[in-house]
Formats: sequence, C-alpha cells, structure tokens
Amino acid sequence: MLLRICVLTTLSLAFIAGLAPKAMAEVSIAVVDVQNLMTESVAAKSIQKKVQARREALQGEFSGYEKTLRDNEKQLVDKRAEMSPEEFNKKREEFQRKLQETGGVVQKKRVALEKSVAKATHELREKILKIVAEISEAKKYNMVLSRQNIVIVEKSMDITQEVMTKLNETVKDIPLEGAS
Repeated sequence: MLLRICVLTTLSLAFIAGLAPKAMAEVSIAVVDVQNLMTESVAAKSIQKKVQARREALQGEFSGYEKTLRDNEKQLVDKRAEMSPEEFNKKREEFQRKLQETGGVVQKKRVALEKSVAKATHELREKILKIVAEISEAKKYNMVLSRQNIVIVEKSMDITQEVMTKLNETVKDIPLEGAS
C-alpha cells in the first residue's frame, strides 16, 4: 500500500513537472514603470507646473495675510498706552479672532489644493492604466506587473516607453480643479 502511494505521488509529480514548463512558455508578461509615467509624462509635468504655480500664488496670498496681521499687531501694541485696559482687551480679542479666521482660510486653501492634486493624480493614473490595458490586450499579455515590484527584468518585457509614447500623444493636460 505504501509503495502504491509512493508510485502514484511520483507519477503525479512527474506529470505536473512535465506540464509546468509548457504552461510557463504560454504565459506572456510585461512590465511597466508607472512611477516614471506619473512623473515624466507630458500630462504629469503639466500637473506639476500647475501645482507649482498655484502654490506660489497661494504663498503670495498668505504672505499678504501675514503682513496685514503683523501691521495690525504692531498698531495694537503701539496704541496700547493710549487705550484703556478694557479697550485694549477688546482690540486684542478682535485681533486674535482675525488671526484664527486667517489661519482657517489658509488651511482650507491648502487642503483644497491637495485635494485637487490628488484628483488630478488619480485621473492621470487611470489614464495610464487604460493605456496599459489597451496595449496588454493588443499584444495578448497575460499579466502586466509594476516595475516597482520587480528587481530584474528582461528589457524586452518593459513596455514603459510604449505606454509613455501613447500617453504623451493622447493626454497632454490634466486639469487641476480650483487652479486659477
């Protein structure tokens, strides 16, 4: 009985081992560097340029708020001697309220920009995945792996440049919501 199990196991393993190389030969795999596409494509650079411009505009706006608040604070300190303690406390509380309101405005604008960036980045990633799927279907790839998960790969399996070319031809710009 034990001999029979050993023979059957050996035959099963031999059969599976014989099929494995044949099955592996039929699998077609490609690799794509999504991170490279997300930073070096025309659309990605368009997003980066818009984000930089928007950040600079917001920084200018925030600097204006900061200057106004510093001027208001200086005026309050300079006129302290001329005011009664009650009047000074009232003005100080008003200044603190403006300071908090301004901080809230600044934070809302930063969050809005980050949401816009996330949305644009997501849209770009979706367009990349669509192109990868089209190429995969056309070339009958069974599997496409991200380059970030691969240590060594044969260059002929890397479709990044093909995806980049098609992406740059079809997607030149991704809008950044709220950008002015």
